[in-house]
Amino acid sequence: MLTFANTIDIIIPSFRLDEQYLLPLIHLPKPAGWTFNYYVIVDNPKVQPGKEILRLEQEGSIHLFINKENLGAAESRNKGINAGSGEWILFLDDDIVAADDVLFQYIKAIESNRQAIGFIGLTDFPAPINSFTRALTAAGLTTMFTIAERQQEFMWGVTANMMYNRAAMQELRFSSIFPKNGGGEDVDLPAQIGLRHNARFVCVKEAKVTHPWWNDAQPHYKRFERYGEGMALLLPRFKAYNWYAFPSPVEGIALLLLTAPLFFIYLGWQQWLILLLAVPLVDMLINYIRAYNMGYKAPQVAYYMTLLRCSNEWGLFKTSIGKGRVHYFMRRINIDFSRPRHFRTNRWRIIKLLLYIVLLVVLVISR
Repeated sequence: MLTFANTIDIIIPSFRLDEQYLLPLIHLPKPAGWTFNYYVIVDNPKVQPGKEILRLEQEGSIHLFINKENLGAAESRNKGINAGSGEWILFLDDDIVAADDVLFQYIKAIESNRQAIGFIGLTDFPAPINSFTRALTAAGLTTMFTIAERQQEFMWGVTANMMYNRAAMQELRFSSIFPKNGGGEDVDLPAQIGLRHNARFVCVKEAKVTHPWWNDAQPHYKRFERYGEGMALLLPRFKAYNWYAFPSPVEGIALLLLTAPLFFIYLGWQQWLILLLAVPLVDMLINYIRAYNMGYKAPQVAYYMTLLRCSNEWGLFKTSIGKGRVHYFMRRINIDFSRPRHFRTNRWRIIKLLLYIVLLVVLVISR
């Protein structure tokens, strides 16, 4: 494919086609001397484009594609990649608010480093507004969106605001093995590119967008379950970056269910039930301590943290087991793609393990 220099393809996959978000992105101020081609991929055959979107398409300001069937996030982005020919590819979400100078900041980054495989912009969130959004922050589930604030370069970034060098991408595309609504594909593609070129994406914190709180900041868990599903699908694709950890609460419950007959014989069903109930309660206690140390003192924050993390861990567990990958039990992936140790832990995992051991000893003594 012939690639045009000083040209950026801006790809926006959309399900809602909400003009209040899309139009400001299309009308962003643009640096002179560069060509910007917009590709809006609508993954909803029932959507009816608004008059302004149709006008922009008719005058050639955007390329509008409406999928005949729901293809999912990965295939919709691939459709935009294949339709364009720009030297650089910028992915934006359809519900973000971009800073007016975001394109200028990306151009500045390109002109200072044309050999980069791509750039990771900053995707920020509003300040937490309730216990659930505080839990999202405390649980670290927004960390990867803001990675550009803390790193100079990284192996991957979220596609809400990320730029790729088409020459570095080559024939690689987003994989369709991941959940249609997203989860894992935005780790997989940049990691594949980075490993191929032995390079990382440059972080550009000045290229900033703001992402609204999902689901109007109301409690929801399916998204984070999908993220866990995506992580399970990444494990066999990047085996060199796998490591083992102590069981998660979901894995711990699974172990207790599997070993229930032994507990009934040698300890008693009441003691087994106490241990079973202790798994989420101990996790909630640890989450409360973590949240408290971050300044979030309401118990509801720890409650939501526990549900969020268990949703993520459930997605990981059920996907690995569902695909017959029992040997991936207690396996994780090193998300910065540095070489991990075979087994990793931290003080919170150690504290939880010690609490379980103390409880088990007490149950044995009191039997």
